Amino acid sequence: MISIIVPIYNEEKYLIRCVDSICGQTYADLEIILVDDGSTDSSGRICDEYVLKDTRIKVIHKENGGLVSARKAGIRAATGQYVGSVDGDDWIEPDMYEKLYHGLKAYNVDAVMCGRFDDTGSVSKRVYHGVGEGRYDKEKLIAEVYPQMIVGEVFFDWNIFPGIWDKLFKREKIIPYQMDVDDRIAMGEDAACIYPALLNVDSIYVMHECLYHYRQTTSSMIKSNRDYRDERVRFYLLYNTVSKSFEKYKGIYDLREQWLKYMLFLMLPRADSLYCGFDGLDYLFPFSGIKKGSRIVLYGAGTYGQRLYNYLEKTNFCHVVLWLDKNYMELQKMGLKVSRPDELETSDCDKVVIANTYYKSRTELYMELKKKYPDMDIYIINEELILSEQTGRAFGLL
Repeated sequence: MISIIVPIYNEEKYLIRCVDSICGQTYADLEIILVDDGSTDSSGRICDEYVLKDTRIKVIHKENGGLVSARKAGIRAATGQYVGSVDGDDWIEPDMYEKLYHGLKAYNVDAVMCGRFDDTGSVSKRVYHGVGEGRYDKEKLIAEVYPQMIVGEVFFDWNIFPGIWDKLFKREKIIPYQMDVDDRIAMGEDAACIYPALLNVDSIYVMHECLYHYRQTTSSMIKSNRDYRDERVRFYLLYNTVSKSFEKYKGIYDLREQWLKYMLFLMLPRADSLYCGFDGLDYLFPFSGIKKGSRIVLYGAGTYGQRLYNYLEKTNFCHVVLWLDKNYMELQKMGLKVSRPDELETSDCDKVVIANTYYKSRTELYMELKKKYPDMDIYIINEELILSEQTGRAFGLL
């Protein structure tokens, strides 16, 4: 009944937990397709061992072609009426597919989605879609979901997350859009498939119960730094190919403005390699009040915070006196030089930079710090600067 695609590349450390969580589902009518995308570790062998344990498992071994290529290979082999996906380093709750399948059938919809856990070490944070629980037919999708499906008026707050792995689709409602994604896309792969697919469904059901565990590690947060020319090519490929898709479906709803904001959200942490003229700025983009040579406290060690810290350490554009995060204990275990937030009290620096790209969390943190330290200069990203024509042109998007 349900085909679950698991793209795998060098996941030997996490793969057993992932596959065990799928095999142990309370909903048993599954076809589990493990796609070994040219792994060079023991992932391929682990996949083959699972075939002997569970007759529902199929294994595909292929040359490394990237995540998009692996998902396509899995979908080609899938025979289920419904299609889901789990990444090889993540895991799921035991009743995830029972609940997704029930929601899909009970409400007679084309797709159903759930909340997730963001897992960093032993810390697990619940994350929900930005739309209310319930059923949305096409009329409600057009009126209530599409106008802010990717991002609303503020920068940046999700409405529906782009992940393919927290959703279950009717087969015919996802396959065409997955197969339409360019194999060369290596950033924003899920969004390139999910948002065109959701534009073309007739109905969805949203549940807030968290059923998927999204593993966050240092490597998954900051990825590897590439040559700036390669970085630009892959981002422009993503932007242009998906923009053409949205052009095709603009009669349903025009998502191109939201897509531009999503691209800026992706590119912001990598501004040092994507922003034309970045080296000539006398301020720390996009914190216009932080001048070159400033002594700062960097608050935040998520994806953006890690990239920003590494950039500052490499260039000495600003001197980071302290690097703080509420999740410091888990981050320290990952080898990051992060300190406790209360060390801000004894800091000899009065400029604090909040390295957070999410509107709600950065605003809440700003208000919290201003209340506790009213005399400190605290900076959040300059939203107007990010969304300006100057920045769009510097990133090559206008």
